[in-house]
Amino acid sequence: MHFVCPDGDPQYRDTIEAAVAPLLDAGHTFTWYDGIPTSVDEWRDRCQAAGGMLLLLHLPGEAMRALEHLRVVSWAGTGVGRYVDVPLATQLGLTVCNVPSYGANAIAEHALGLMLAAARGIGRGDRLIRAGGWAQHGGRELRGAQLGVVGVGPIGRRMLEIGQALGMVTVAWTNKPSPDRAQELSTTFMGLHELMRTSDFVSVHVAHTDETEGLLSRKMLALLPPHAVLVNTARGEVLDQQALIELLESGRLAGAGLDVFSPEPPAPGDSVLACERAVLTPHIAYDTPSSTAELFRRAADNLLLFAQGTPANVVGVEAAE
Repeated sequence: MHFVCPDGDPQYRDTIEAAVAPLLDAGHTFTWYDGIPTSVDEWRDRCQAAGGMLLLLHLPGEAMRALEHLRVVSWAGTGVGRYVDVPLATQLGLTVCNVPSYGANAIAEHALGLMLAAARGIGRGDRLIRAGGWAQHGGRELRGAQLGVVGVGPIGRRMLEIGQALGMVTVAWTNKPSPDRAQELSTTFMGLHELMRTSDFVSVHVAHTDETEGLLSRKMLALLPPHAVLVNTARGEVLDQQALIELLESGRLAGAGLDVFSPEPPAPGDSVLACERAVLTPHIAYDTPSSTAELFRRAADNLLLFAQGTPANVVGVEAAE
């Protein structure tokens, strides 16, 4: 079977070459192209003989319709519904796969970095000194504080471990709580309202689904104590970003660390860009060499498993995000 990466980024070429080695060892072929196709004709030219695609970014619907030999798309990421029209793919008989819950340690460590930066005003201090100023400001320590983790998949679990290692009191919310899970995680499960009301720090690690869209609403965010810090490395759509910024600007919330946004990237003039109490990074929590290698290896494994007749990580219409 022939596979293709039609929208390759040169910085990942060596990583992907290593990831697809098992495909080649199994007798399949793989072609890599730098850059994103700019027309349907270019998509067709790059993918005309391919039965499978390792996709890095967006697959336009019109290109999908034109690729008559295509049978499977393995998207290198988790929230594939933003980049591939899964209902259309289903209509066309295409199998769409993703890579769920990769880079758990990388993302949790980045969440910790945002938490520390927001709690200690690191970004504000950096900007102040570079502008020629000098004014000392206090901050909050993490040890002894309550960390509320929203979502306890692999990333949330790692975040709990990090919090516990720092001497934080950990609590968590999940839609599947049980005494056994609480014991395994050495944490206390509680309702989301109570978690938001009582936590000093909140770190969000839920997948973006219909059920979690807007989970942290304006009303929910308003429950946070004024000294609290909220960190989001999940998806921008799971919280009310404008409400969060208004709470920060009014002094009703101490700080926030955001690696994800809605929309993404933020439009010029978006209020989030001017918010001094928010520490911002450009959706890079997952991006470390080991995490990237894991991502592409698992994306390539999806293609190999499909070719072997045992597809994995298949995304249905109802779970496109």
